[in-house]
Amino acid sequence: LTFLIPSAPTYDPWAWIVWGREILHLDLSTVDGPSWKPLPVLLTTPFALFGGLAPDLWLFVARAGAIAGVVMAFRVARRLGGVPAGAAAAGAYVVAPWMLRNSALGNSEGLLVALGLAAVDRHLAGRTRHAFLFGIGAALLRPEAWPLIGLYGLWLFWRDPGARKLVAAAFVSLPLLWLLPELWGSGDLLRAAHRAHNPRA
Repeated sequence: LTFLIPSAPTYDPWAWIVWGREILHLDLSTVDGPSWKPLPVLLTTPFALFGGLAPDLWLFVARAGAIAGVVMAFRVARRLGGVPAGAAAAGAYVVAPWMLRNSALGNSEGLLVALGLAAVDRHLAGRTRHAFLFGIGAALLRPEAWPLIGLYGLWLFWRDPGARKLVAAAFVSLPLLWLLPELWGSGDLLRAAHRAHNPRA
């Protein structure tokens, strides 16, 4: 229903959409644009197969992520404090500053919230491997999630021997997905970090 009003991605999402198309054509350039984020580009690369629909496909994911965040806020709070707590958490998140605007413009914060809360929800349900994978999704959006998912992964590695290959593969994939595309696209493994420390208007 949000597509009934005029819609367009903002600055960062447009870069992810462009990078997805460039990867599809084996011609990635990350010299300009925002900091690299692996998860959006893992999605916008196949979206590029749909040509002019790619921006709307990304907006759909970003907005669905924001809606999922509301649902997950309800679920986690309901687990901890019942239905009234769930309703309060979901309602507070819906009216949080910039939540609706960021989601409408295709930013990834709504998806980040959904993945983080889904990890908490799955942990509370005893589904630790699922929790870890949702956490990895969050870590593919923000490096700030690395310490948390790192500690959780170490705990899961120790507690669940059957998950050790999963944890090891995920830990190897994180730096590869964050750094190697930047090396390909700009020649600088740490370009995303350098860009993040030099904000522009």
